[in-house]
Amino acid sequence: MRNNTAKKPMSLYWFIERLLSIITVLGLACLGIGFLLFMVGRTFSDSTTARIGVYILLIGIALTGIRIFYWIAEEMVGRGLESMENKT
Repeated sequence: MRNNTAKKPMSLYWFIERLLSIITVLGLACLGIGFLLFMVGRTFSDSTTARIGVYILLIGIALTGIRIFYWIAEEMVGRGLESMENKT
């Protein structure tokens, strides 16, 4: 039997959290795969494989950097809100 109740739309907060978790997983996967490809390319003197590994590694660093930047910004906003609550 089917349930015809309408789904509530996802709130912006949960959407951002889901997006950040996907970015984190993709970033860590790219870091691991890129590092392995780079090492394989360097070991077998295959510059194409090493170059592809470096590009994937850089994408992983960028994605992880985005996540770390958002985490730092979130902490700064949280501490700012706490200090404003303490003043009142």
